[in-house]
Amino acid sequence: MEEVNLIKMLTNNAKKPTTCIIGGSKISTKSDILINLIKNMQNIIIVGAMANIFIKHKGYNIGKSIFEKNQENLIENVIQESKKNNCNLVLPEDVITSKDHNSKGALKSLDQINDNDLILDIGEKTLENIIKVIDNSKTILWNGPAGYFEVDEFSTGSKKIAEKISDNTKTKSLVSIAGGGDTVAAINKFKCSNGFTYLSTAGGAFLELLEGKILPGIKALEINE
Repeated sequence: MEEVNLIKMLTNNAKKPTTCIIGGSKISTKSDILINLIKNMQNIIIVGAMANIFIKHKGYNIGKSIFEKNQENLIENVIQESKKNNCNLVLPEDVITSKDHNSKGALKSLDQINDNDLILDIGEKTLENIIKVIDNSKTILWNGPAGYFEVDEFSTGSKKIAEKISDNTKTKSLVSIAGGGDTVAAINKFKCSNGFTYLSTAGGAFLELLEGKILPGIKALEINE
């Protein structure tokens, strides 16, 4: 019930400015959630593999990076909705690329990415932009790491985001909610779990509830409350 109440708070009466940092590999599974969040949030930050499709949509090469095909209409819809609702859509301006998961990373601006590159983390300028948004936020929802955090070389983006949210929750009374297995795994890896208001291990269900869907298990809980 604590989790349900927090999610209701996020969509109804969260302290503003509110920010959502969202990643993951597929935008199609999160499109309805994104559109719903755009209406309720002041900032949406797109990171991880999901950002690759936005970079590609802007006309940049993303090399061998993973992205979901045939989602142009969806991307355009997200961009238009964010303009319509005056929601600040924050996308990567630079990235860390490598030839594979075991090589050293190179910082590149979007126009420097070549055919053999894999985008594996956000770059310094992007991180700077995200830190500024976190500093100006009163409520933050985080779902999806910023890069391939399992390898230290590509964990800087996720680590710095986790540390910043954790610090601000402790010192600036930021309300911070993180959801999803990978996100919580990253937070635990960087020893920041005690600096978050709430951690949810639920990924899909957590997001479906945010989307406004009725979940059978939750409905049963509410009936029996």
